[in-house]
Amino acid sequence: MLTSFPLLLAQASPDDIAFEIGRLQRNYQFLSYGLVAAWIILVVYVLMMVGRQRRLKREIASLRVMLEDKKR
Repeated sequence: MLTSFPLLLAQASPDDIAFEIGRLQRNYQFLSYGLVAAWIILVVYVLMMVGRQRRLKREIASLRVMLEDKKR
């Protein structure tokens, strides 16, 4: 397989090579967009979880206060 690659490359025209480079660059661009979108989704999810955790901590604290008031 490694021996056929140089032969294949030698048969390719400059237009074919330019087309393939353009295709690879577009694919890389789409991959970059996908990774950026994945990171944005991850950050939004983590921020939502942090907000829920804070809200639950406040609710637990208020329930503890209500429980202490009932014991008295």
